[in-house]
Amino acid sequence: MRLFARAGLGILSMISPAAAASMTNDMDLVYGRYQMAIYAAQLCRGAPDDDAAWRKWSSFLDAQTNHELGAGERLSLIEGVKRDVIYLVRRQGCDSPSVQDLLALYDSELGPLLKK
Repeated sequence: MRLFARAGLGILSMISPAAAASMTNDMDLVYGRYQMAIYAAQLCRGAPDDDAAWRKWSSFLDAQTNHELGAGERLSLIEGVKRDVIYLVRRQGCDSPSVQDLLALYDSELGPLLKK
């Protein structure tokens, strides 16, 4: 969790004020960071966007956030971070350090879920 606490501080500098305002607790930060990693992998690497992948990711994210986030809160976070990742990728590119950090998270925790 200490990693996420540090990552949480960094994520606030990478996302829009509207999305940051909605992230009111640690679980919001955790969920938002994972969603950013998924979307970065989709934009930069063509990661899947199908039901099977999302079922695996959703189960993992629910466990990581202790099932604390409701559907409305999750949707709000997803929409906010999606715009932020598009901005990062378009402005800085997939090779930028910010995007590479997200892709590293995807590679270490989210990508392997699809191989199970």
